[in-house]
Amino acid sequence: RLQALSSSLYKSASPYGSLNNIVDGLSSLTEHFSDLSLSSEARKPSKRPPPNYLCHLCFNKGHYIKDCPQARPKGEGLTPYQGKKRCFGEYKCPKCKRKWMSGNSWANMGQECIKCHINVYPHKQRPLEKPDGLDVSDQSKEHPQHLCEKCKVLGYYCRRVQ
Repeated sequence: RLQALSSSLYKSASPYGSLNNIVDGLSSLTEHFSDLSLSSEARKPSKRPPPNYLCHLCFNKGHYIKDCPQARPKGEGLTPYQGKKRCFGEYKCPKCKRKWMSGNSWANMGQECIKCHINVYPHKQRPLEKPDGLDVSDQSKEHPQHLCEKCKVLGYYCRRVQ
């Protein structure tokens, strides 16, 4: 009887209902936010992507980038993509804010800004097969090797058949 009395007292005194309702709501919110956690613990995979979707990290089908088994903790690796293939990258110079795109983007490799002459890493990378219609460059033409970190490291044109 005392519980019923205190329950009715809270309902009339608080616009949010009983203290139990508030506690239940808070624990529900806590559960919801723990599901959204960015920790490295196992997360529930989201719904399956469309059949033709390629993960933008490993370029394989069957999962979104946030569920990618190759995902690494933030800060590990210098580029979003960590695979071995060449890909399409988007760049923005932190010094002069110049933007460019390139179909000659590689994991952990940058390109030199032609204005500032500093090495810039891509902020976005995706498969060459899906450049969203943005890659208007002629892929048969050689790119400027003096601006490509991969070419500099290799000592020869990065797209040369090995």
